[in-house]
Amino acid sequence: MIEIPSSSDILLVYGEFMNFTPEELFDYWVKPDLIIQWWPPVVEINAEVGGAYRFTWPELQTFLQGTYSHVDRGRRWRFSWTWNHEPGVYEPLWVDIHFMPIDHGTRMSIMHGPFSNSESDQQARKGVIEGWIHFGMRLAGLRPGEDL
Repeated sequence: MIEIPSSSDILLVYGEFMNFTPEELFDYWVKPDLIIQWWPPVVEINAEVGGAYRFTWPELQTFLQGTYSHVDRGRRWRFSWTWNHEPGVYEPLWVDIHFMPIDHGTRMSIMHGPFSNSESDQQARKGVIEGWIHFGMRLAGLRPGEDL
């Protein structure tokens, strides 16, 4: 996964996931037994438009939650994003993920925002970029091939 330069209110990252079809890669976002292989250890999910998710890290006593506004297997996945330590502090962020077939794999792009221009929001934005790169690499490592 790499960052694509963008405006300060959003972030863009993408990666090429070799040996994943778009549908297979999408499944790693919606099936609990696959999600826990690369992201949170505890997953509650209703992967349909209007459905909700809650990803929990018990050892950190924290969770991420939101709802799905677009579900198109192997093409697009859009959801809101709120941490339990942020309720009422920030408007929920949105994550919009697109999957595109490439030779021997899938290109996945992530757009995440909006972020304000405040110093704390911009610091959070940097951390989110680092997180997407880290967890994207973990996801890519589940299949032989390299994340470019």
